[in-house]
Amino acid sequence: MKIVETLAIGDVLPGMHIAQAVTDEGGRVLVPIGAEISESMLHSLIRRDVAEVTVERDVEEDPAEREAYRAQLVARLDPLFRKAGEGQETRILYQAILDFRLEHRS
Repeated sequence: MKIVETLAIGDVLPGMHIAQAVTDEGGRVLVPIGAEISESMLHSLIRRDVAEVTVERDVEEDPAEREAYRAQLVARLDPLFRKAGEGQETRILYQAILDFRLEHRS
């Protein structure tokens, strides 16, 4: 699962990816969105007195937590689909919504 968080420059590690462009006081882009932070880039940001950076990183999700979240989704979706019938289209739509919500978990 990917998360986006704002970290103090001291907590940023090489290999992380920028989730929000880093700009200077004049609004010029120092580091664009999606760039992978290198050691030299990190030193450059520190020299420019950048205090924090918004990064995106992968986090391992606990399987038990994911299953509990899935059970909550099913409990919310079942009442919405109670009168939709048992047709193939209904099952496909139900599964698509469930998959989408699992993938785009906030």
